[in-house]
Amino acid sequence: MSVFIRTLLLSFAGLLVAIILGFTASPQQVSITQEPPALQEIIEELPVPTVASTTVVATPEVTKKPIPATPPKPSTATNTVVAPEVAPAQPSLSSSNLNTLARASIVNVLCVTKTGGPLNSISASGVIIDPRGTIVTNAHVGQYFLLRNYPSENFVECTIRTGSPAAPMYTAELLFISPSWIRDNANKINQDRPTGNGEHDYAFLRITGTVHKNILLPSSFPYLPLSVNPPTEGEQVLVAGYPAGFLGGITVQKNLYASSANTVVGELFTFISDTVDLFSLGGTVVSQQGSSGGAAVNGSGSLIGVIATSSDAPDTGSRDLRAITTSYIIADFQKETGVRLGTYLIGNTEVTARVFAQTTAPTLTQILIDAIKNN
Repeated sequence: MSVFIRTLLLSFAGLLVAIILGFTASPQQVSITQEPPALQEIIEELPVPTVASTTVVATPEVTKKPIPATPPKPSTATNTVVAPEVAPAQPSLSSSNLNTLARASIVNVLCVTKTGGPLNSISASGVIIDPRGTIVTNAHVGQYFLLRNYPSENFVECTIRTGSPAAPMYTAELLFISPSWIRDNANKINQDRPTGNGEHDYAFLRITGTVHKNILLPSSFPYLPLSVNPPTEGEQVLVAGYPAGFLGGITVQKNLYASSANTVVGELFTFISDTVDLFSLGGTVVSQQGSSGGAAVNGSGSLIGVIATSSDAPDTGSRDLRAITTSYIIADFQKETGVRLGTYLIGNTEVTARVFAQTTAPTLTQILIDAIKNN
């Protein structure tokens, strides 16, 4: 039995313990009891890193077979609401309310590195998906959390920023990253413009605290619940993220603004056979590097897709932004772990994150380190 498989089996055993403990423990939440200082004051107190490059939105390696415009109805199991974070059907929101909710729920993930190392700093996006502060983003973003102490302790520092301009607010840790994605894509970590089709490209983060003693955790985060239902061709959606493709490092650090745009679902794609796993969003202002991990939101305010790839073109209007469906993420997570996503994210996620860090993460980190050394 390989070390990788043995490590995954150990992680699943540990995960069962975490789930049992999670149902008996309540998450710690801190209510806001005083007004925080002005965000600009907080920015000025923190060191100003040089952002070498923004996260590259991967270009599809292959064109997946489009599925029919009217996809087969999902099975009963797929359509079952399995946990609180999964969204049942809701009435449509007004355009204004939808835009406000989406912008409040997206975050900027800024990972900066010490100079002279093997990695570039990155700026990307993420989406809060439950009121406790769980974030979904891409695996090609989450991999930086695995390399926090490489090649030296605290070499990579990742901060969760919110608002416009984005201001540092929260610390976070890795809750889960797809082992299949790491195995298949580790050798691309140093590429300036890595390619990929979005398969397995997801990760979950957990907000752990704040970056400043005068910033207090809210009692509840604004969030976009996951939808178990895939989008349909022609459906109206809102896309939102923190695009930074045309900005320099200092601008990304000081003056990065959230962006959103209305668009429609274009072509539908599958990674396997008849499921809707990836969908086209066309070209908008969000179709830039840095939008990786951003949101595709349906009219009822549910997250139906996580931005993962974009075709390459000189201007945003000519690009084709694509998102992996949340229905795919939910199904693929269970295939990867043998555990339902709702079960994994419920309960005490602090314990769940610790189990992942002690069992699965070390093997994945070593895969990335070996890839960096061999490049």
